[in-house]
Amino acid sequence: MQYRTIGKTGLPVSEIGFGCGNNAVLMVKASYEDQLQAVRHALDLGINYFDTAFAYGLGKSEENLGRILNQLKTSAVISTKIRLDADALTDLKAATQREVEAGLRRLQRESVDLIQLHTRVVNGRQPDQRFGMTPGEILGRSGVLEGFKAMRDKGKVGYFGFTGLGDPAALHEVVDSGAFHSFQAYYNLLNPSAGHPVPPGFSALDYGLLIDCAAAQGMGVAVIRVLAAGALTSNPGAGGGSTPEPLSKGSEYSLDVQRAEKLKAALAVDGKGMTQTAIRFGLMNPKVSTVLVGFSNTAHIDEAVACSDAPLSDEEMAKIEKLWKTDFGRLN
Repeated sequence: MQYRTIGKTGLPVSEIGFGCGNNAVLMVKASYEDQLQAVRHALDLGINYFDTAFAYGLGKSEENLGRILNQLKTSAVISTKIRLDADALTDLKAATQREVEAGLRRLQRESVDLIQLHTRVVNGRQPDQRFGMTPGEILGRSGVLEGFKAMRDKGKVGYFGFTGLGDPAALHEVVDSGAFHSFQAYYNLLNPSAGHPVPPGFSALDYGLLIDCAAAQGMGVAVIRVLAAGALTSNPGAGGGSTPEPLSKGSEYSLDVQRAEKLKAALAVDGKGMTQTAIRFGLMNPKVSTVLVGFSNTAHIDEAVACSDAPLSDEEMAKIEKLWKTDFGRLN
């Protein structure tokens, strides 16, 4: 296992991170024995970074992870996330602090290394869209940032970040503020725009090299959806049996499956090979601190850890970049 740091914080993390989200279901729905076995196995292989959130099973992921890490008495790096809704707008600073405290109780911890905002970042709210917060509400006086700072002053959190979903222009505004230590980047072989140029009119959302902008501010970057909710695996559907909800406009699952099939054909790989190719791609960006992977069992952990320090070849990247330039040959 190779280790990197979260931006300028100096906090060392494994370049493969343990994602405790809903898609892989392990830390939300599996038995406690299976969860304990997986976490212990990950630690034995050198994974020291665990990412959870209240939104994962409405607190179940936090509760399960906290109980297991306490039993194992490990010094792992822990990140959790809070999601704020419209009712928080009356006092964002206070609401932020309440949600952080609630997360700590579920984790059974006095503090966490990293706290992140899980609410989308938008330029303006529309009635028919999921609730999001504007840069002003995040960065402004008595906003989310001030709530995070207050919790840091109390010794409850070490550093703070946010999930990089929403309007690209709004995300860039928050990154450019230099106020956060890290962000979670939507970045994968099917939408590389946070770290690679894409052609005008690219069929997925263009994040405009957001990873590069974050690195310029000294921020750490955790890659999310590296497997595109299962489109880049041998088991499309991400283990849940239903079509995963798209996190990013233009990356609906049916579209990503089309993109993935074109990649598999170009690289002459099968589903398992595509999975490892996807993880290796995420790791190749030196501005990335860690690639978060959701695991369903210990075999998945072995598969991901094998990708550490194993970059793609120049020939493979040339084939991939050709597909990006043609926008995957224009999807049907």
